[in-house]
Formats: sequence, C-alpha cells, structure tokens
Amino acid sequence: MQERLKSGLTLLRWRDERRAMYSTDLEDIRQMSENIIQSMTSGLMFIESKNYTIVKFNKAMENINGIPAEKAVGKRIEEVFSRFEGLPFDYFYHIMKSYGRLERTKFRLVDNCEVVYRYIKGDTYFNQQGEPAGYIIIVDDATETEFIKDSFSKYVARQVVEKILTEKGQLKLHGERQCVTVLFADVRGFSNLVERMEPEDVVALLNKYFNMAVDVIFKHEGMLDKFIGDNVMAVFGAPIKGKDDVEKAVRAAIEIQSGIWNFNNTRRANGEESFSVGIGINTGEAVVGNIGSEKRMDYTVIGDTVNIADRIQVTAFGGEILISSTTYEQVKDKFSCKALRPIMVKGRTKPIHIFRVIGEIKT
Repeated sequence: MQERLKSGLTLLRWRDERRAMYSTDLEDIRQMSENIIQSMTSGLMFIESKNYTIVKFNKAMENINGIPAEKAVGKRIEEVFSRFEGLPFDYFYHIMKSYGRLERTKFRLVDNCEVVYRYIKGDTYFNQQGEPAGYIIIVDDATETEFIKDSFSKYVARQVVEKILTEKGQLKLHGERQCVTVLFADVRGFSNLVERMEPEDVVALLNKYFNMAVDVIFKHEGMLDKFIGDNVMAVFGAPIKGKDDVEKAVRAAIEIQSGIWNFNNTRRANGEESFSVGIGINTGEAVVGNIGSEKRMDYTVIGDTVNIADRIQVTAFGGEILISSTTYEQVKDKFSCKALRPIMVKGRTKPIHIFRVIGEIKT
C-alpha cells in the first residue's frame, strides 16, 4: 500500500513538473511569436471577423501609417484608418467574406492631401479548433517605390523601371563595362531655323520633337541619356540588357524618322517650315554607370562607342539613318542596308565602315 502511495505521489509530481514545463514552453513560444511579429518590417495587424475590430497592431504598422498601437487596438479599422482617402473598405469586406483572402494589391491613397501608396494583403487565421477567428492584414509602404518609378520614368520606359525594381541583381549603378547600342538624333540646320523663327516657336518645335522621340525610345525600351541642344542621345542595353537591344535601336530610329515625316506634313499644311533629323547608331563596349561629382551625378555611358555614334550621326543627312558595321552585323538579317564609303573619325587611324538603313526586310 505504501509503495502504491509513493508511486502515485511520484506520478503526480512528474505530472505537475511536466505541466509546468509545458506551460513554460507555451509561454516561450508565445513570446517568440510576439518578438517575430514586432520585428517584422511589414506592417501587420489582426482583426476579428465579426466587427472588424483590431486585436493586434505591430511596430511596423505604427511606423508605416503613423498610428500608435494603443490608438488602434480595440477599434474598428474604418475608425483607425479614417484619415486615409481611397481605402475601399466595402471591397475588402466583400473579398474577405467571399474568399477568405485578399491577394497583394496596391492602393493609391491620400493622407492629408499627400499621395501615398500601400501594398495590402489579407488572409484568414484560425483558432485552436480550426475555426476562422479573424483576418491577418499585411501592409507595406510602396510610396518610395512609386516615387522612384515616377522619377526614373523620365529617363527610362516604365516597363524598364519595373524590371530594374524586380531584377535588382542585374542593376549596377557603379561604373562597369557593358555592351550597349548608342543612338544620336540631331536636327539638321537648326541654327538657320532659329534665325528664321520666333523663340517661342523654336521651343514649341523642339518640345514636340523631343516628346515624339522620347516616346519612341521608351516604346522600344531604350534609355534617354540626355538632350544636347537639339540632339537626342539614347542608349539601348542599359541599365537592363535586353534580348534585341540593337534591333530595338534601329526600329526606334526608323519610327523617329517616320514621326518627323508626319510632323512635316502637318507643318507644311499649316504654312510652317519643315525640318529634318539625321540619326547615327553604334554598338560596342562602353562604361555605364553613375558619373559626376558628389553634388551632381548622371547615370550615363561614356567611351569610344559613344564618340563613334556621334561622329556617324554628324555624317548622316537629314532623313538618314546611318549605322556602324558592329550594329549592321547584328541586324543585317532584319533590315535592308546599303554600304557607304568609310569615314575617318578623329582619334582613329582606321576608317569606320558605315551603312545606310533602307528599311525593314519583309518576310
């Protein structure tokens, strides 16, 4: 009997110890989960599904939205986020009730007259019995990303900006050697045009030409490097290298010349003077990256490849597209070209072989 009693007491002590250990383990797990939630860089909140009341609000959510947790927990999400214009609460409720989750969606919001962007994702969380208990909402600030897109889109096509942001490993902003195709498009006889036109008309003409040329360059995924007076410099193959950069550069040149032809038809119909553009293209290795001083830097390309493209452009008559032999070798199966007399370029002892682009080869 005593042995049984001792055995029973031992079993009770063992059970109590196991309970204590289990309780400690659970508390450690809860604390670990809380630490993870609070250390997340994404904003996170838990809301219960009946009244959409917030039950948890992490540090990142406080920082992203400027709302302290103590002013959010226990309140409905409409009340907490009432200052944001553009949050579709009805849409959110419908999606969560119907599907139990909201795929990552970007919203454009207005916060005290300032435009901000948020990525919002929702999912259902369950209690220990496996029943839906509420929703987990994850929020990321996309405002800086949108600012980068808007800013960089002035130089690079929007789709190229998207690639830069999604394929960060391919983008290197420090100087590096890279094969690129450089295009120069310059207005012929611009000085004479300026003499015969009013300054306002000259600016209007240049703006129309630049808008058209840049739209074409972006359409073919080129980068606007700079305007040099009435000259446009564009680069294909940087900052992101594409599959058909050389072909895209030639197609852009053909479309720019077509755009000038249309411009001139309209100008002549209005009794205005027509103008022409000469285009030069070269393909080769150049140094690509941020170049300048600590106070002012430009993302650009430099090197012999750029200089040759510019010299070829100077050779081109109005309406012509001239390309180097390195460009020709990569597009000769796509475009009909005519070999011209080689030209001498300053700083080079051997002549540069050039070709006039006639048009696309029809298949």
